[in-house]
Amino acid sequence: MKIFDCVVIGGGVVGAAIFNKIVRLGKSCVLLDKASDVATGASKANSGIVHAGYDPKPGTLKAKLNVRGAKLFPQICKRLGVKLNCCGALVVGDDKEKILELYNRGLQNKVKVEIWDKKKLHEKVPKLNANLNVALWAEDSKTVSPYLFTIGLVEEGMINGGKVLLEADISAISKDGDVFKIETQRGMIYSKSVVNSAGAGYNQIARLLGSETKKIQLRRGEYFVFDKNTLDVPCTIFPLPTDLGKGVLLTPTVDGNFLVGPTSAPSDDVTAVTKTGLDEIRQKAHLLMPDIDFRNTIRQFSGIRTICGDDFVIEKSRKVPGVVNLAGICSPGLSSAPAIAEMVINLLGYSTKEKDNLKKIQPYVMFKNMSKRQQKEILKTDPSFGQIVCKCEKITKGDILAVLKRPLKIKSVDAIKRRTNAGMGRCQGGFCFTKVVKAIAQERKIEYKNVLKENRGSFVAVGDIREEE
Repeated sequence: MKIFDCVVIGGGVVGAAIFNKIVRLGKSCVLLDKASDVATGASKANSGIVHAGYDPKPGTLKAKLNVRGAKLFPQICKRLGVKLNCCGALVVGDDKEKILELYNRGLQNKVKVEIWDKKKLHEKVPKLNANLNVALWAEDSKTVSPYLFTIGLVEEGMINGGKVLLEADISAISKDGDVFKIETQRGMIYSKSVVNSAGAGYNQIARLLGSETKKIQLRRGEYFVFDKNTLDVPCTIFPLPTDLGKGVLLTPTVDGNFLVGPTSAPSDDVTAVTKTGLDEIRQKAHLLMPDIDFRNTIRQFSGIRTICGDDFVIEKSRKVPGVVNLAGICSPGLSSAPAIAEMVINLLGYSTKEKDNLKKIQPYVMFKNMSKRQQKEILKTDPSFGQIVCKCEKITKGDILAVLKRPLKIKSVDAIKRRTNAGMGRCQGGFCFTKVVKAIAQERKIEYKNVLKENRGSFVAVGDIREEE
């Protein structure tokens, strides 16, 4: 019977960062998630902004961990081979006093910020609403692919000895002395400690553990995705924030698309987009940039954020020794994830010294991004890299088969999309969907109809048409 040092429950970016850090310290760790891939919840459905840290209230965990986490991002992304777009961010408005408040807050949080006048602002973003005459500039704000960052953390943890169990619903948790017994659909797991990083499912896990439950509010944020080269947005652009969040923003992604959103509305845990929400985004986005043409959108999506009071909850359980609780990790959760991992390590009482000779993860590199020499060499041994599957994003069959051989054994179309961008172009999978399904079926040696769109039960087909008739 193997007893792990720690079990991390929840495969979002925070759980992934904790799992990765524990493994790098030389501890044995298993990451559990009920989904068929990591980063399928809030960690795939957000703006991907690594916030500089000027916005959180000074002295809060959000402020401390955002600033620390943002500083760690460049070195971690470099290590994982994950692209980080150093585009900066503007908070724009017509109220200089409110901009000054943010500026002073940024200084208190030790963030590099500047106040820009109308001339400098409109030189940077000429198509902004002419009524916007003052701005806060945060040079250190960045964007990242939140799901590739999560995947990179998880896979690096795996090649260094960490274990990941997907589709691992937890049915019971008990404690025998100092050892937790966690009953999952993938078998029994034994561990000395447990980190509850289950996001929207926090209370469900807390009840199984017998640890503290929290009053958690769920809020839905909806977004538009714009096609590449359709918005003149050189950096992230925020309106002045409100009590409900940072507001409807405009931001470039690392892939060259643009996001406009999100809303912030009370919600259940079901992601959906609504006419009301999308209309609200259109109206508020036009206050920032009147000429936005929403006919250039190629997709809409939403994500669910979890809120627990005004700050993050990161604590040792007082009820159950060996448990660390994480609740209400909303924005700036992505930016804070590396620093949250450091804090959890301290709460677990681990030494911060990383082990020697850690293995380096092979970054995701698509055929289109290889040098001409690399392309010629790889085609000599694997002609599948010469077969285009996704015309919009120029993704080859070889790219997809290579991804399916990675440490995390995925089996869904959306998992392929997150790693390769196949299906993320203008046609949104209209031409490549079936080819991606066939590639998954071929590599996994399963029937076409057993390939998943995303999670369990989301089969791409129910059977052969002739059979159904």
